[in-house]
Amino acid sequence: MQIEFHGRIGTPFGGAAHVDIAMDGLAVSGLRALLASQYGVDAILHRSVRAAVNDEIVTEDHIVQAGDAVAFMSPVSGG
Repeated sequence: MQIEFHGRIGTPFGGAAHVDIAMDGLAVSGLRALLASQYGVDAILHRSVRAAVNDEIVTEDHIVQAGDAVAFMSPVSGG
């Protein structure tokens, strides 16, 4: 599964990451833990980094399936 990153969180991942998930899916919280472990980037665990699946912001218990479009976004200051 290809994962995109937007904002500062993308820097340590080089803008994108690839992980393999089980056929029965994985909760967003589990995906965060997998990314932190696989890439050594604990910043992905911070709750201010939001997750989107198929262009919708989702909660930590949302199950990500193979084929879903997943992106993580750093918090942004508005102006």
